[in-house]
Amino acid sequence: MLSPDQIDEYERDGFLVLRAQFESAEIERFERAYLRQPMDSSIPAGLRYPEPGRYTLAKSCLADPDLAAIAEHPRVLDPVTTLLDDDPVLTAFVVYDRTPGGGGLPRHNDYKRWRPVGSSMHWLFAIVPFTDYDDETGPLFVGRGSHRLERVQDRGGRALHVDPAVLPEDDSFVDPRLERGDLLLMNMHTWHKAGANRSGRPRAGFFNKYAARRYPPATGYYLFDDAAYGALSEAGRRVVAVHSDKAIATTRMLLQRQGGDGPEFLVTRDEDGARTLPGGPTFHERAIPDWDLGNYIAALHTAMREQVKVETPWATYVGDYDEGDALTRLYAYEMGDLGFPVPYAGEWLGIDDLRDAPLAIDYAARAADTWLDPTIVRGKGLTQAQSRIDQYAY
Repeated sequence: MLSPDQIDEYERDGFLVLRAQFESAEIERFERAYLRQPMDSSIPAGLRYPEPGRYTLAKSCLADPDLAAIAEHPRVLDPVTTLLDDDPVLTAFVVYDRTPGGGGLPRHNDYKRWRPVGSSMHWLFAIVPFTDYDDETGPLFVGRGSHRLERVQDRGGRALHVDPAVLPEDDSFVDPRLERGDLLLMNMHTWHKAGANRSGRPRAGFFNKYAARRYPPATGYYLFDDAAYGALSEAGRRVVAVHSDKAIATTRMLLQRQGGDGPEFLVTRDEDGARTLPGGPTFHERAIPDWDLGNYIAALHTAMREQVKVETPWATYVGDYDEGDALTRLYAYEMGDLGFPVPYAGEWLGIDDLRDAPLAIDYAARAADTWLDPTIVRGKGLTQAQSRIDQYAY
């Protein structure tokens, strides 16, 4: 259990170090499992491990039980649960390896509105180094107090807004002197940077991310496969929000406006003339190279422009739903009253009508109930292309 002083330290500084949380035998188990993984599937383009560079082992390497053990380890989940004040959900399971000669990383923070692992409104890092992060292997520098929680703004509506990040002063970065087996808990908005690896050994460790269950990523979760989910214990599986071997093949939109009797949702017709929600096939945007696929807002925008001549400035994730042999990732957007008064290609249904009307999909009313749930806190998800210009706009 964290003490009140430790909680205060995390909230004040944006990070907290818990020393010697894992014994050497546990770290050795993680290392052996990590080195069993097929590194060729996760390396940067043009490099061959262990050439100098920064390698990412992610995707569904969680499927190895010896690696999965860290995701549900009580020494991780107990303090994470306390700091999130909610059940934690694993949004990223990652090992970073900076091989000898690998360069550092400039200062940055990881709240990113285009990424499944970064677009929740309440998440944190859980970092466990496999080796000491010293002057030779490369320190992880952390910007004390750089998380600036007052940037989160409620502008009305069902999604919170985040003001542009404030660049911290150079002298705010400190080296917490992380050692093998420590646990660093770091706020999602905290700035950090990494030194180059000038040693003769790899600088590796877990850099996992957990979101509060009531704060889903605005782009949608990274979809773990069934093997990754199965590698966890029955109790530990609660940390995975979504898993499937099915592909996310379709994206749809709950487009909401305020009607005279409450919220209304736009319903269109499919190729067979049946009522459905607007949307279309997914594609991977690839405007910003990322391993954590799951943002289908660009595909959604394409379908909405074609079907209803609407492009929303942002969208936010509601859920993943079975639709035939694949999954549909469903987003929502709440319209204001400043739009141009033109007819829409479709009909507007209230929640009761949405529940009673015959639709080609059977999850529309359930999705609307989830969207309207006031206990769920949402952010604004953007496309990669939008974020290349300004991810804090709108």
